[in-house]
Amino acid sequence: MKIYFAPMEGVTDGILRQAHARIFGGIDVYCLPFHKLNQTLSLLTREKRDISPEENEGLDILPQALTRDPEQLSAWLYYVSECGYACADLNIGCPSPTVTKRGRGSGMLRDPDGLRSFMDRVFSNTLPVSLSVKTRIGYDSAEEWPGILDILADYPLAHVAIHLRTMREQYTGSTHPEAFELALQRGVSHPVWNGDLRTAEDVSEIRERFPAVEAVMIGRGLLADPALARRIRGGPEASREELWTWYTTLYEGWRERFDATIALGRIKKLMEWPGEGDIRKKRLLRRAMDIEECVRAVVGD
Repeated sequence: MKIYFAPMEGVTDGILRQAHARIFGGIDVYCLPFHKLNQTLSLLTREKRDISPEENEGLDILPQALTRDPEQLSAWLYYVSECGYACADLNIGCPSPTVTKRGRGSGMLRDPDGLRSFMDRVFSNTLPVSLSVKTRIGYDSAEEWPGILDILADYPLAHVAIHLRTMREQYTGSTHPEAFELALQRGVSHPVWNGDLRTAEDVSEIRERFPAVEAVMIGRGLLADPALARRIRGGPEASREELWTWYTTLYEGWRERFDATIALGRIKKLMEWPGEGDIRKKRLLRRAMDIEECVRAVVGD
């Protein structure tokens, strides 16, 4: 079974990807935070760095785009190809209001006819790389999912990563596993389970319920437990020494690339996940003034 490391803007950059692969491993594909495409296709400096082969040496990478313009997507796919990648992803699942109000991300799910027209135009020509999609199961309601599936099933997508919530549900409430079952029944290209995979046991339950599942995409679970993919494959939990190495390596990398203040802010943001629900850890982390105090707050001495 493939394991995808889901992206999180401002956290899962090349420094984190390389450190994770070296210290913990277990990931098949690292997904990049999306490029928000514009008319000129002028990427930000950090986006160019993030997709560069030098930043991702030795890793299997999935670049991702956010757009509702098929011409923009087509031009970007050629850029991805020139960077040496064989597959790229279209994000039609981002639930951010600043994205959806412009009809991008999961905003595209509000207009099924527009989504079909978009896909028709994208696939009207031979693509330079294969294309996958990351989606949600609806905008307002899960009842929209069968219609969305009918559209996605008509195109030769590399895979379809399905966050099993609607846009309205954001990241709260239970997922809808029946939506994944429907995707399997409808013959969508290589559906990937995404949503609420926090432990190795969670993944085991999914595999038991859906033996045909080929891949899972994990984000927050890996931020909380960087050894999760390794544990899913039968490996050991993260040791205290590994966690100290993990956090200090990230801090040093971010400090060198940015500065000490930004590096400490990023570490604290990342450490919110393993400290989630622990008031004492949150209090200690908030008060921490340097990387050693941060690590002690979450990992211990």
